[in-house]
Amino acid sequence: MAGPRLVAAVLAVFALAILAATIGYPGGSQGVPGPAVVPRLLGVSLLVIGLLLVRSPGSGAPRLVRHQVAIAATMAVLVVYVTLWRTVPYGVLTGLALLAFMRLTGLGWRGAIVAAAIMATALQLLFERGLGVRFQ
Repeated sequence: MAGPRLVAAVLAVFALAILAATIGYPGGSQGVPGPAVVPRLLGVSLLVIGLLLVRSPGSGAPRLVRHQVAIAATMAVLVVYVTLWRTVPYGVLTGLALLAFMRLTGLGWRGAIVAAAIMATALQLLFERGLGVRFQ
């Protein structure tokens, strides 16, 4: 299996894992979406994209990707984020991850700190006050 097809197959398997992990989540009731809606939409979208790419993978990425260090660093930040999910408070962890992402895109320290703090606070309020999700 060629490189692009292999990556597409891994994406499809990842999508199936997301769908399998959300089997026990409630889908919602009386027109109100439940906690399974977003992960299932993501899983279905990734599955469709993965299967389309397996069928017709294209030529793949160029040998030298312009921002290859930033791509690897972004993936590392995501791994650290998932690893620390239960140990670091949500707002702090999300703020630090957003700060890292913004610095990776080239935003200056001052702007990245302000934007990360505002976005992390907004997400915390959205989840806790708007959706009723409590983070422990």
